[in-house]
Amino acid sequence: MALRNFGITSSRNVYWFFTWTRRLEANDGDGTVSNFRALLREFLSRQETYVLEQRYGLIDSLFRPHMKRRTLQEIAEMRGGVTRERVRQIEESAIAALRSKLCRAVAETQEVYWANRIQSRSCVVTSAELAEWADDPMLGGYQPWGVLLMLSEVMTRITFRYDYFTTLPPQIMNQVEKQILQLLNDAKQAVPFETILASVCDELSFLNGQRPRLVTVMLDHHPDISGTVDRRYFLPPVGVPLLIADILRGEDRPLHFHELTRLYNDRMLPHSRRGTGYILRVLNLMDDAERVSRAVYALKPD
Repeated sequence: MALRNFGITSSRNVYWFFTWTRRLEANDGDGTVSNFRALLREFLSRQETYVLEQRYGLIDSLFRPHMKRRTLQEIAEMRGGVTRERVRQIEESAIAALRSKLCRAVAETQEVYWANRIQSRSCVVTSAELAEWADDPMLGGYQPWGVLLMLSEVMTRITFRYDYFTTLPPQIMNQVEKQILQLLNDAKQAVPFETILASVCDELSFLNGQRPRLVTVMLDHHPDISGTVDRRYFLPPVGVPLLIADILRGEDRPLHFHELTRLYNDRMLPHSRRGTGYILRVLNLMDDAERVSRAVYALKPD
């Protein structure tokens, strides 16, 4: 009644709204969409769909871990004749539509489907592992990383952390991470995986046999934690100098920092490997290491 004009478009919108609410209330399976692409087409305009497809990389080739999302400026330039601010407004409008009660009710089947798939993998799936899901018909041809990321931002069952998705509540994940970081900080050395796993048994007791995989993913993807190939973990500010000293002690000879970097990385998991510049900076800060000739280092005599 507050509308200034009520024409054909308004009538169609009202009819569309009550059609969906009737389908949902019938609770006969008709209040759903076949896939995620169909969900966007149903609730968003073409312009809104285009912006989200580009922003979340939904129509790109499978997401590559650590690939940056397209910026608003890049999308504006791709669209042509649209400003960055206009793209921001369109994205904001689209996300608001997806967060509406009606859309969330229709999307619940989609969310539950993907949450169950993640649940079956010890409550966690990494970005790299999503390659296995690329052909799932529920995606509607979209790539899985973008779909899960969008669901994590507009729904509640799925959470995105660093480079993986989980169905565990953020409060539990925060508590477990806090406890692990405290353990590593107090240890002042590399801590075996089994010790870390035992330290969070109480918080993750409901997972039973799924705990090892979840904790492994958490450790291997946390930006502040480094891990060795024999599954010991440490905080880099403390652990890297200790490991370098251990390498120098084991070789029992001065080492060029390039060779030292290679030996260091041979011991580390891929995500924890470092460049020569980082190793050189650590060497120059170590109290028990010294440069014996150009770019060559050794431990100081006891």
